[in-house]
Amino acid sequence: MLVFSGVQVMYITLSFLLCSESSIIKRSFYIHRLCDTFQPFGYCSKEYLPVCATNRRTYGNICLFCIAYKRHRGAIMVTRFEAC
Repeated sequence: MLVFSGVQVMYITLSFLLCSESSIIKRSFYIHRLCDTFQPFGYCSKEYLPVCATNRRTYGNICLFCIAYKRHRGAIMVTRFEAC
């Protein structure tokens, strides 16, 4: 049986929160860099590789998501690379 002291529990909790926050920052940086690679004119291919975003919308592919991402000024993020 494992027994943790209050300090250990607090340390584990803080470590988890710091790791979670850094992963959110890394993900937003990755999406921003990824969306910079697409043309700014709003033309995308018709391939269907669905992307689910934090606004609970499914975009047909990453290019269509990036257009919405730029339109929302980075307020939405990718939750998973499949339909919502």
